[in-house]
Amino acid sequence: MSSKVHRDGLSLLETVAAVAVTSIILLGIGSAMLLAGRALPDTRSPTAQTVAGAEALDSVVAELRYAVAINQRSGRMIEFTVADRSGDTTPEVIRYEWSGTAGHPLTRQYNAGALVEVLANVQDFSLTYDLQTISTQIPQANESAETLLIGYDSSQDYHDYPIKDTEWYSEYFRPTLPGDAVSWKVTRVRFQAKQAGFLGGETKAQLQTPTAGGLPSGVVLEEATFYESILPLFYLVQEVTYTHVSGLSPQQGLCLVFQWVSSGDGSCKLLGQDRSVSAANIALLKSTDKSVSWSSLSAQSLLFSVYGTVTTAGTPQIQNRYYLNAVGIRLKAGTDDQATVQTSVRVLNRPEVTQ
Repeated sequence: MSSKVHRDGLSLLETVAAVAVTSIILLGIGSAMLLAGRALPDTRSPTAQTVAGAEALDSVVAELRYAVAINQRSGRMIEFTVADRSGDTTPEVIRYEWSGTAGHPLTRQYNAGALVEVLANVQDFSLTYDLQTISTQIPQANESAETLLIGYDSSQDYHDYPIKDTEWYSEYFRPTLPGDAVSWKVTRVRFQAKQAGFLGGETKAQLQTPTAGGLPSGVVLEEATFYESILPLFYLVQEVTYTHVSGLSPQQGLCLVFQWVSSGDGSCKLLGQDRSVSAANIALLKSTDKSVSWSSLSAQSLLFSVYGTVTTAGTPQIQNRYYLNAVGIRLKAGTDDQATVQTSVRVLNRPEVTQ
């Protein structure tokens, strides 16, 4: 009997000890679970919000870096184009935007798809833009009203200069222009002419470029034809107009060439002065071999007037073009200031944008 009681007593003691050990183990597990639970970050904590904000910024940066065009932009929105991703050769359009109202989400739209929430409960989202400005000067020009460019007139020592098969005349002239002139053009030429005796005469009034020596080069810029049948018996002013002689260098002169075309004795007669002409930048020239060669007639000139316009340099226009170097991004994912993250992304293609 005593032996059985001893064994039962030991069994009870063992049971009590086991319960105590189990309690200690369970208490330890509970404590560990409590500590582990406290160690998990609260989604509302500044740390968790900062992590969420950083992840959202990473997605924006990863796509914006490869933008090839900026379609729209503001302080809270940017829409840009990236190269084709789907293989259909059509570029993709991506848009990130925040409404500006605290607590609203940051959204992303891909092409014409639905808005997708990138990050909820955004308190602030702002974009700043680093632009490079490249300025180009665009030359401007001011064209004058029609004016008398150069001419010669006289009331003495008149002389007839007949235009014949073997007798042509040319007046070299170079107008004196303002110092800021960039070009000039001829609109009309006036001279005095009359009939040579036969009404079948035909004459060409040509504007030719001169040689380095101031002689007609044979290069005709424009010509006009006039007929003896419309000329008077006595000298009167005649006028021919030109529409294509423009863009002439300020250092360039011209030769007004009167070329015989048809008639017997002569196609017309021109009025000039045969002595004592000392005007600058003009010279009367004569050819007896149909413009094969020319000789200068010293101190002589036709009576003529050349009208046209002068183009002078204006104030250059400045044209600015803007290129996007980088975008600064600031995001606040929670109400705590510690939850603010910011970064800057360099846009590799530097797309052109408006200011």
